Amino acid sequence: MGWKLVKKKMKDPVYIKSGIAVAVSAVCFTGVFLWDNAKEIEKNESGQKILQRNQHGQGDSSVQIRAEVGEEKEDISVTVSEQAYTEEELEAVFQEASVILEDMILGENKSLDEIRTGLSLIQEIPDTGISVSWELDRYDVMDLQGNLIPEKIPEDGTMVKLSASLLYEDKKAVYEFYARVYPPLRSSSERMRKKLEEGLIESDEVTRTEEYLVLPDQIGGEPVEWDYAEDTRAFGILILGAGCAAMICVSEKQSVKKEEKRRIREMKLDYPQIINKFNLYISAGMTIRRAWFCIAGDYEKKRKNFGTRAAYEEMVYTMHEIQGGAPEGECYEKYGIRCGISGYRKFGTMLSQNLRKGSRGITELLSREAEEAFEDRKNLAKKLGEEAGTKMMIPMFIMLAVVFIIVIVPAFFSIQI
Repeated sequence: MGWKLVKKKMKDPVYIKSGIAVAVSAVCFTGVFLWDNAKEIEKNESGQKILQRNQHGQGDSSVQIRAEVGEEKEDISVTVSEQAYTEEELEAVFQEASVILEDMILGENKSLDEIRTGLSLIQEIPDTGISVSWELDRYDVMDLQGNLIPEKIPEDGTMVKLSASLLYEDKKAVYEFYARVYPPLRSSSERMRKKLEEGLIESDEVTRTEEYLVLPDQIGGEPVEWDYAEDTRAFGILILGAGCAAMICVSEKQSVKKEEKRRIREMKLDYPQIINKFNLYISAGMTIRRAWFCIAGDYEKKRKNFGTRAAYEEMVYTMHEIQGGAPEGECYEKYGIRCGISGYRKFGTMLSQNLRKGSRGITELLSREAEEAFEDRKNLAKKLGEEAGTKMMIPMFIMLAVVFIIVIVPAFFSIQI
């Protein structure tokens, strides 16, 4: 009977599918295991074992290898840097990059002789490991992202000089481009609207002393018919809906206030840590700029794993401003203003002043500021603890009410019986 039962189960489709899945996984495991462990380290012409590097711009690679020394074996992880350029190769790469860069930044435009839409001011040249930073001579008509500012651009266009700094490790090359920027092309409807507005302005000036404004009969040589626009007072019915929308807005504002309060609390908690890090780097001999870039760069690397922090996000933004060519001292002051907290404003002003007057004594200032910030953080933590204790009272009262109901209701019914 037992054997028959086993044979019956083997005929069951579920068991057949399960067996197939196990067999396939076993085959795949065997194949992958043999493939991964059959590889041998390559050798060069001299017979020495070698690890291949990634090509330029592909980044570093990490390899797990095993070393045997006598009877001992040790598995270690080796970081293999990407292949670097020789002096001659780098010069050629810079030259080639300057040629292709002009085409890469055009975006939807056909040439730099006629720019009517934003440029794509890239920050890195693909597959080369070369980063690019930009400077402009006309920030009034174009920003550092390449976006045009149409209202500042004359109809006959204007010239803009773009300076591209190509950076590879400690090597740098600067190339200049000239672009003629024009306002974006308008649609026929936009052009007609502009003509109508200009015609009405002109008519208003001519009949300024009259009791009425004479509407022009022609615009651009074409006849014009005038009439009142549609009356939209019936839309007053939407007031009821607006009331509901107002309630939603109030709720949203409360959420915004709550988020802003959370942001301020978070920035106050982060302030002592930022000051301590900065003081540590300055004491180690770094410049203010280098210390700032180290803190911001370290945060950028860890942001994906630990989430965003408002104070560090503003530091990253300031770092990019400085890299874009903005005055360093002014960037630090703007950092404090954007944070909106007295400690950060003081920090930004301190750095800006030390840039102008010299960095002597900055470590003492930072040490005192770190002590004050730590005391403020302790007070804030104490306040948050008190608030948390107060908030816990509400669920405790609810639980107490539930306990009373559980105890009293059965007792009441037992008395009734």
